[in-house]
Amino acid sequence: MPIRLLIVDDHQLVREGLKTILASSSDIETIGEAATGAEALRLVDEMNPDVVLLDIALPDVDGLELLSRISERFPEAHVLMLSMYSEPEYAVVAIERGAAGLIGKDGSPDALLDAIRTAASGGSLPVDRPLSSRERQTLTLIAQGSPNGEIAERLELSEKTISGHIERIMSKVGIHTRAGLVAYGRHLGL
Repeated sequence: MPIRLLIVDDHQLVREGLKTILASSSDIETIGEAATGAEALRLVDEMNPDVVLLDIALPDVDGLELLSRISERFPEAHVLMLSMYSEPEYAVVAIERGAAGLIGKDGSPDALLDAIRTAASGGSLPVDRPLSSRERQTLTLIAQGSPNGEIAERLELSEKTISGHIERIMSKVGIHTRAGLVAYGRHLGL
């Protein structure tokens, strides 16, 4: 029995491209498509897909918020996030909210098909380069507006060590300004 898939993306061209890729696979069947979060919730309820391929950026709702709603209302549906941004932290947040993982729109068709199969079987995609617990603590304090000296004091580390943590965080998440890290940390709910 093929994997029953629902595509949720607000760009028709992207949906058509995905359907073309998916048509090449005999074990995956596209059963519907939605352009908005409201439409996606209705179709998940009506069609009971095995996998929901969900864009992270939708016009009417944040994809991560929609993921939380789908996971809460339809726990049997496996959700695979699709994004222009394939940073590890987005994937970590997506998995924390119930997704099987996140795949970048710049990935290969084979990687997409493999990710859908993994999600359908109840598996999760590995996350590349997640933040360590110390880096996550540091990012949390940065998001709260703490300067390096205060972060060092609260974590009982030297300022030099904190600077090293911040450099690694910036490298891992691809954000290279402190203001960017503050915004990023707040976006993640830290």
